[in-house]
Amino acid sequence: MAFKRLLSPIDIGTLHLKNRIVMPAMGTGYAAEDGNATERLIDYFVARAAGEAALLIVEATAVHPKGRIFKGECGMFDDRHIPGFQRLTRAVHDAGGKIVMQLAHGGRQTKSALIGDQPLAPSPIPAPALCTENPKAMSVNEIHVVVTSFGEAARRVKEAGFDAAEIHGAHGYLINQFLSQNANQRSDGYGGSLKNRARLAMEIISEVKKAVGDDIPLFFRLNGEDYIKGGATLKEAVEIAPWLVEAGADVLHVSAGVYGSDPPTIPLIGSERGCFVPLAKAIKEVARVPVIAAGRIKSPLLAEKVLKEGAADFISMGRALMADPDLPKKVKLQKLEEIRPCVGCGQACIERLLGGIKKVENDPISCVVNPVMGREKEWMLHPASQHKRILVIGGGPGGMQAAIVAAQRGHDVVLCEKDNELGGNLRLAAMVPGKEEFSEFLDYLIGKIDRLGIEVSLNWEVHLKSLREINPDAVILASGASFQRVKMPGIDPERIFTAADIFTGKNDLSDHTVVLNANQIGLETALFLSNRGKEVTVIEEGDHFAPDMGPIGRFDLLNSLKKQGVEVFKQARLVRATNSQATILIKGKGHSIKGDFSIVSVKQVVNNRLSKEIENTGLACHVIGDALLPRKALEAIEDGYGAAMKI
Repeated sequence: MAFKRLLSPIDIGTLHLKNRIVMPAMGTGYAAEDGNATERLIDYFVARAAGEAALLIVEATAVHPKGRIFKGECGMFDDRHIPGFQRLTRAVHDAGGKIVMQLAHGGRQTKSALIGDQPLAPSPIPAPALCTENPKAMSVNEIHVVVTSFGEAARRVKEAGFDAAEIHGAHGYLINQFLSQNANQRSDGYGGSLKNRARLAMEIISEVKKAVGDDIPLFFRLNGEDYIKGGATLKEAVEIAPWLVEAGADVLHVSAGVYGSDPPTIPLIGSERGCFVPLAKAIKEVARVPVIAAGRIKSPLLAEKVLKEGAADFISMGRALMADPDLPKKVKLQKLEEIRPCVGCGQACIERLLGGIKKVENDPISCVVNPVMGREKEWMLHPASQHKRILVIGGGPGGMQAAIVAAQRGHDVVLCEKDNELGGNLRLAAMVPGKEEFSEFLDYLIGKIDRLGIEVSLNWEVHLKSLREINPDAVILASGASFQRVKMPGIDPERIFTAADIFTGKNDLSDHTVVLNANQIGLETALFLSNRGKEVTVIEEGDHFAPDMGPIGRFDLLNSLKKQGVEVFKQARLVRATNSQATILIKGKGHSIKGDFSIVSVKQVVNNRLSKEIENTGLACHVIGDALLPRKALEAIEDGYGAAMKI
């Protein structure tokens, strides 16, 4: 397929773009504490410019200290920010890219602990989720300060050398709050009618346009739908869009949702691909300016289809460009099989940031499938100084990643896996209801191993004898962890299973199953069983469900379990069991499960006993992933990449 439309150039005023692929604003946490650009932030954008995305939009950037949203957010509320962002724009331009800065004010979607004051909002109504403090209703004077702040920030954007500016009017932040009746119950000139609720947006566009003139285009990010009760609707967005254009917007970037909306503002794994495209199409029909479509458009085939059908002029490919910054280049070269797929898990690119909003502190983002993100210079691939024979033991995600990187650096690699197929826990993850997209990443890794010509030995459990046969110069031990079968007096051992037994089908379960531990694996095992018609009870000794998950993933998983009728208890433990009855203590009170039941344990223990034997031979042994400590695919893949870079 030629991707005629996706790869076609287009002009927006004086701005010439090489194709229709846009990387939208996405929070990274890579900026300095004072909002300045860092080398890490610059390297991140340069990698995507080199990958040939036409336009990169810098994350929501605070126009005022009281409008900050998260720690590590970019800032443009002071002239001292200009030099750092000049370095960013120069670097992106040198890499052949064009770059936009998105200007934002969080309004009620922030924390007083972050901004040092009560959050501001149109009316004293808390946000639906995450940021639930009572905000302060803004005075007219405070509204004017915000308008002026956007204008001043826009002046700095122009001075810093950006190719365009974008106003963030979506996702439940301040401008969107004024547009939405859910947040705006004012009775003055900024509330009531739709025209009044749109007044702040119009004034900000006018102020920004005054600051930048016609020298650089002005984008406006608009929600087509808020997807909450009383929120902004598509009917209103269609009415507002021409007003925004008349006020000075040159491009409309259409999105949807706010914190706590259903569907979510950041559609994750299991969400419909292209879910917000119909909203963009409706706006395009009335806007008379270029429109950008968003919403899990991760495939170039879908992107081309959206453009061909006339639903939009540009395609916003956000998480897809995090997963693979070279996606546009690979499309151009017709190497679609080489595109590293985003699986939409959100574990590292969203949960780290939104979890931070909940607790004020947040970690900079990363990517489960792309461990290089945020380490673009540190982990830039380079040939090994000395060619070696590398043995990788274990074909899970960490082992496969290690084998790939070692081979890319010029080493001779042998990958051994004791089972009859590669994948390890990644294969099990793809079996969880709603997480089937993990199989796409697994297919990518296996395909990459095949294309690199890596020697793969399946059904081979490595021992010292076979180690001598392979004769490696170094070993990467990615042998993972085993699920531990618990022993329970009074229960037939044949009624006790592990999570691995459940997913691999090596079980003969009773109709009622008790899962011990409500961490992510425990809850996903419960969902898997429930989908197969089992009655499931999950018990957790601690005070929290899934403490190893972020807020969005935890909410979605618990909600799915609730819909399935799965009982989940915290501060609970199994105190006594026989073949016909289990007694569970829940918050000090006893509850009984009578009849035929099974027990499932999700406890894991490391499989690294081979490491000492290997080291005793004098070989360097790098232990990674669950063999080092049971964790998730994110850490296993990072470990694998890091180990292969050291050899």
